[in-house]
Amino acid sequence: MKKILIVTSSYQFVRSFLIPHIEYLVRNGWIVDVASDNDGKPIPHVRKQIDIPVKRTPFHRSNIVAIKQLAQHLDKEQYDIINCHTPIGAMIARLASCKARRRGAKVVYMAHGFHFYKGAPWINWMLYYTAEKCLAHKTDAIVTINEEDRLNASRYFPEIPRQYYLTGIGYDENHVGVCNIDEQNKLRAQYNLRDDDFVCIYMARYARHKKQAFLIKAISELKKHIPNCKLILLGEGDEMDTCRRLAQELNVTEAVIFAGYQPHISGFMRIADVGVSASAMEGLPINIVEEMSIALPIVASDIRGHRDLIEDGKNGMLYALDDTADFVEKLIYLYEHPEERKNMGEMAQKNIAKYSAENIVPQLADIFESVLL
Repeated sequence: MKKILIVTSSYQFVRSFLIPHIEYLVRNGWIVDVASDNDGKPIPHVRKQIDIPVKRTPFHRSNIVAIKQLAQHLDKEQYDIINCHTPIGAMIARLASCKARRRGAKVVYMAHGFHFYKGAPWINWMLYYTAEKCLAHKTDAIVTINEEDRLNASRYFPEIPRQYYLTGIGYDENHVGVCNIDEQNKLRAQYNLRDDDFVCIYMARYARHKKQAFLIKAISELKKHIPNCKLILLGEGDEMDTCRRLAQELNVTEAVIFAGYQPHISGFMRIADVGVSASAMEGLPINIVEEMSIALPIVASDIRGHRDLIEDGKNGMLYALDDTADFVEKLIYLYEHPEERKNMGEMAQKNIAKYSAENIVPQLADIFESVLL
């Protein structure tokens, strides 16, 4: 039986995005282990969880320990594939796998969005581009999930012998789920939403580049035009308390719903009128794909990843990054044109199957097989 080790910066990342990958591989005869920072929660379907002290900060001393521990584990196990995700997880995996590669293991890096990109701060290019360039010769194959990254991989990392492109990581249709009217009404009652409220939803981890603060400030402006607008924020993270304080300072606490992490998102999406994103950096965002899959129109920042999904004015709308006036104008338009909202949502849903895990995961498994030949 073939063996694969999946390495990431957090087990939560595995639970959020990689369960369909693991299920498919196990079902097709692979032995699957995962390695990441221990959060005390199990990962279904895997044989082993290897706990290593990964930290998101690149130069944290714990990452040196993580490299040593992972290298020791790789000395004991004979993996066919080391599949790494997230910048820090991929760095640790590639530095730890030198001996394993000499024994025949292949390292396949799935890039979920390079931290260097058009418009990125110079420090990102200096740190992350330099790191990726140094690690390219320790990478047997790379998989990119948006057009800009595909071109950058080809341009900057010719050392990587095998380069592949997939339309995302694959959204889990089971995660989107269903939610009947009664359940939706319960959610509306729980969060004091009226039937005539204009509800926007943003599902993302709280982090500076996700820019929840921008949306809170924009809602303060939007309420001047749409008094009944509401913003639902799903997720957790370091910036959550800062955003709560900002909502209080701007006196929009009644308009901004901090719903936290929700394992079941179907009802929240279905009580929303528009999906929004203010993010400055994405690979190919699953949150947007999930919203499009239920015919929710999208208003998102005009960045890599969003542009891969949204054709402005047809299946959603793009606004200039950090431009409050542009964002507000587009939401007002959709509020005033409900039929256009409906049409955009239907267009968004029309071609969404190509982004599903059912479509993507077999392609990724084929990549693993081809790398072994």
